[in-house]
Amino acid sequence: MRVPLVDLAAQDAPLIEEALGAIAQVAREGRFVLGPVVDAFERWLAGACTTATAVGVASGTDAIELALRALDVGPGDAVVTPALSFIACAEAIVATGARPVFCDVDPVTLNATERTFADAIVRAQRAGMRVRALVPVHLFGLCAPVSTLGELARTHDVAIVEDAAQALGARDEAGRAAGALGVAGCFSFFPTKNLGAWGDGGAVVTSRPDVAERVRRLRAHGAVRQYVHVEFGRNSRLDAVQAAVLLAKTRRLADWQRARERLAARYREALAGLPLALPEEPPAPAVHAWHAFVVQCDWRARLAEHLRARGVETRVYYPVPLHRQPCFEVLGEPALPHAEAAAERALALPFFAAMSDAQVDYVVSEVTRFFRG
Repeated sequence: MRVPLVDLAAQDAPLIEEALGAIAQVAREGRFVLGPVVDAFERWLAGACTTATAVGVASGTDAIELALRALDVGPGDAVVTPALSFIACAEAIVATGARPVFCDVDPVTLNATERTFADAIVRAQRAGMRVRALVPVHLFGLCAPVSTLGELARTHDVAIVEDAAQALGARDEAGRAAGALGVAGCFSFFPTKNLGAWGDGGAVVTSRPDVAERVRRLRAHGAVRQYVHVEFGRNSRLDAVQAAVLLAKTRRLADWQRARERLAARYREALAGLPLALPEEPPAPAVHAWHAFVVQCDWRARLAEHLRARGVETRVYYPVPLHRQPCFEVLGEPALPHAEAAAERALALPFFAAMSDAQVDYVVSEVTRFFRG
């Protein structure tokens, strides 16, 4: 049996005609950039995140950059973010002209914590840096402990901007929606995300009118009205075709979330007792968005090869932590042992809402076979 890491075709099959119909309506109206469909999606997203406003942009990477720029983060500033993540967050920080400072993560949740952020802030300040923002990442769909970062942020007079790219629908330990926990929350709608477009897309959610207004201006070349530009922005607008697809998918998002929760529960039950570190289910009212199911294993390479040989696709998230990426070598960041250990041990198993029972059973049987023969 072949089991892909993600099967977008299987998940999207039931809604293809609906989504194509929505795209056709956009074509008939001839409003391809921003417009009423994008407005409707922004209203839906703001409601889903319990924020006052959502601003659609071209990608999740742009969302982080524009949110930071809306807070006047720029050259001469430093921004702290975890080392165990996709490069987009750090790349967005660099795009503002600021310097990323990487922090370690918790060995169990793989999210950064108040302690790891505090250590990085102290390190940066001792080096003479001016820290302006913290960007926690809700890794794999689990909310980082943003509530405990609040006092830290107030003490150091820094803003919290959430990288919620993998966490739409997640809630923290107080039941608050991912994206609504900091000054701004940043989402990606890359096709593999829990709510994925048929191309790139992103958004910033916020309840601060000044941040929303600035992001709207920055996404459209810094214009306050047509052909009048008060600052340098960029072309980063969510297009109507992607918004139409996303709106069609929103009606299935709750069902997909329940499917992911069931799948995670099956994996956790079936793989318990094996020499694997399994992701934990947070206690209610917290909600894990379950973007990915990532285990940790001392024999990762051998397990991945065993599964590959039997048709099971896996992926390493992330094989090189950000502070050890070649493009950041010049920063001279110190060792971050938990992030480095996770980079050597973490392995994502097949995980998608349309995954069949037979596929789940096969993955479980092959993982069990590897350890027990």
